[in-house]
Amino acid sequence: MLAGQRLYVDVVEINPPLVIMLNASVVLLARLLNISDIAAYRTEIALAMLALLLVGRRALRQILPEEPLTRAGLGAAAGFVLFPVAGRDFGEREHIVLALLLPYILLAVLRAERSPVTRRTGIVVGLLAGIAFALKPYFIVLWVAFEAWLALGRRVRSWPPAPETLAITTFLGTYAAAVLLFVPAYLRIVVLLAKPYSRFLYDPFLHLLVTGPGMPLTACALLVWGVLRGHARHPSLWDATAIATVSCVVAGASQQKGLRYHFYPSFALAVMLLALVALDVRRPESFARRLYRVAAVIVLTGAVAVVAAQTTGVALGVTRDPERSQLEQLIGLVRARAAGEPVFVFSYHIGSAYPLINYSGARSASRFPQLWILAADYFDALHRSHPLRYRAPAEMSPSERYLNQAVREDLEAGRPRLLIVYRAARDRPQNGYRRLDYVAYFSRDPGIARVFSHYQRIARTGDYDVFERVPDGVAHTGPPMVPERPTQDILPVQRRTGL
Repeated sequence: MLAGQRLYVDVVEINPPLVIMLNASVVLLARLLNISDIAAYRTEIALAMLALLLVGRRALRQILPEEPLTRAGLGAAAGFVLFPVAGRDFGEREHIVLALLLPYILLAVLRAERSPVTRRTGIVVGLLAGIAFALKPYFIVLWVAFEAWLALGRRVRSWPPAPETLAITTFLGTYAAAVLLFVPAYLRIVVLLAKPYSRFLYDPFLHLLVTGPGMPLTACALLVWGVLRGHARHPSLWDATAIATVSCVVAGASQQKGLRYHFYPSFALAVMLLALVALDVRRPESFARRLYRVAAVIVLTGAVAVVAAQTTGVALGVTRDPERSQLEQLIGLVRARAAGEPVFVFSYHIGSAYPLINYSGARSASRFPQLWILAADYFDALHRSHPLRYRAPAEMSPSERYLNQAVREDLEAGRPRLLIVYRAARDRPQNGYRRLDYVAYFSRDPGIARVFSHYQRIARTGDYDVFERVPDGVAHTGPPMVPERPTQDILPVQRRTGL
């Protein structure tokens, strides 16, 4: 985009423009400082997390003025969930959203307790929350929940609205108007791709409420809150954390994907709720309730131990990661063969192309970060037992037709040096999305088949076949890029992670 390509036309994303603009600012800063854009992004996110922790610390000092140990414990818990717990989700939108919403949650506690809040503080916290909701609109459910909690409890005046409410409303309204005015192509992409995207990685809402990532710990935290809430020293703080946790569960399940980072905010807040139970509860009178508190401490300690062990294992290189090993092999191959040149990755999974493109120094020849549209359009067929049949052009949906045209145009215009193909598994239901055979599917298009005829396979690395463009007039010395009958199934661990 920074090189002149048009967002949502030459670079196609389903994500709203705000997150892309934020990323673009990081890349510009990285170029200015002559450092890695990934290093710049990590540094910026880490500094933002620390700044938001300081904002939260000031609010906690007002909520818990006479309890320094509880403040210190909750501050440590917040730092723990924003850094080690985030893990591989560090820098995802949900990670940023949670950090931006923590001041808003604490401000709601101050409102509930009718503590004084300056207008300036309300506006700043409201703007932070507005940015969070613009980055991930699903989390607007949290705003609605808190507005209802404060209004039903008669904790705030219904009119005029609080400064933070006005700030959120103003920011979201201005943002929506700016999108309509300056990025109208985004609306066209949404109209075209919203329906297929809803099918991609589809997992029903109610199913995710029970089986979503981290739900056992989240359910445990909410159960303990319900049992021990009557013994809370600061019930408003407990209630606000519980409301935020439930809201984030709903926001994660509403996306109907089951991805880990979608449930990171609810898991992180559940850890915060367990820390709150451990630090801010009066001694329960009954033996049963004392057991609940002990259980909360045990679960919290276990979660800390598991995260600490995982983080240490990754940092020391003890934890074996086959995907990382495969990625490193691909990075070396692409860097040696196509550094600074265009590369086209055929895969429904974004992890196939990124961070491979970033680390190898190559450029993506595709307008899509991944070919998820194909997986979405064949979602039903991929889960049936009969053989997968690809549609003829006349049978294709508008999104599938658009994908084929875009891939053909990108291949012809970009003339990529390498084509990297996520190899197909056998055509069996248990192989899920890996049943898709990209070479067989796109070879049906005469234009794309002509492009493929200029390539030969130079490597087979893990789950990927790598094809290199043969210069005109030079004979092929390796296997041609033609459909081959898949002979293997994917590993069970890959089915569990959705890869």
